[in-house]
Amino acid sequence: MDSIKLPHKKFNAKRPGALVGTITEVSEYLRLLYAWIGKSRDNNRTWTSQDFSGNSPYVACSVCYGTGAVIGDIDPSRMIAPELSLKHGAVLLWAGTNCGPVTMIKELAKMIGIDFERPLAEQDKRFTDILLYGYDREPVSYVHKNKQLKGFYRGCVLDLRYMRDAGTTSKGNHRAIVFFSRQVKCPECNGSKLNPESLVITIEGQSIVEVSKLPIAELLLFIRNIPTSLDEHESKISSELIDEIELRLIYLNKIGLKVLPPINDRIQFSP
Repeated sequence: MDSIKLPHKKFNAKRPGALVGTITEVSEYLRLLYAWIGKSRDNNRTWTSQDFSGNSPYVACSVCYGTGAVIGDIDPSRMIAPELSLKHGAVLLWAGTNCGPVTMIKELAKMIGIDFERPLAEQDKRFTDILLYGYDREPVSYVHKNKQLKGFYRGCVLDLRYMRDAGTTSKGNHRAIVFFSRQVKCPECNGSKLNPESLVITIEGQSIVEVSKLPIAELLLFIRNIPTSLDEHESKISSELIDEIELRLIYLNKIGLKVLPPINDRIQFSP
């Protein structure tokens, strides 16, 4: 490992290129740094940069599969489009279908006075609550597939919860459950996306997840301090890599980037 070619060209602050590219390179180089000089209890194992990427199936968290999040409860705010009318699919769970709940809603609208062709936002807010959580004052009579039916409208939130709790095997229902549910931080990896084995690798006592969350200015200081604790071999294999990370962080700090964001998150700048 005495002579290692870095995957990206040397950084030029005068021609830095795309910001997202620079951020991506810092993240990639941090993973390389942890693979090369990270400390662990298992010193006999050879680590690679993929051991610190949630995209790798071998090191991804076994609970969230490397996404950092798991499905939480149903999110009512995602289930209704108030700018639409019932006619045009305001209840998003059943929009574009002609299933039983849709025909029931048509009759329910007549019963309680919902205008089927006006946007819900222009009508009584109680109608939206009923569509979400149900109507139990009286049953609704409706015709579906040429059958006369009667029952209480239980609401799209409760209907989806029922599908989920019953363990639906329908792919369509499963997609709907995922789409209309909140995403919450994975309790196993705490949102890091990695399995415990990768999280115990440290530099200066900090895991790659902890370091990646540091403000850019603090991350820059962290990188600058690393060489003081390295032995001769570690310095030889990592000096160029550390220099390249430092150059990129100096640039990101100069333009006002606060922290290293995941590539698909909004990039925040300091005032």
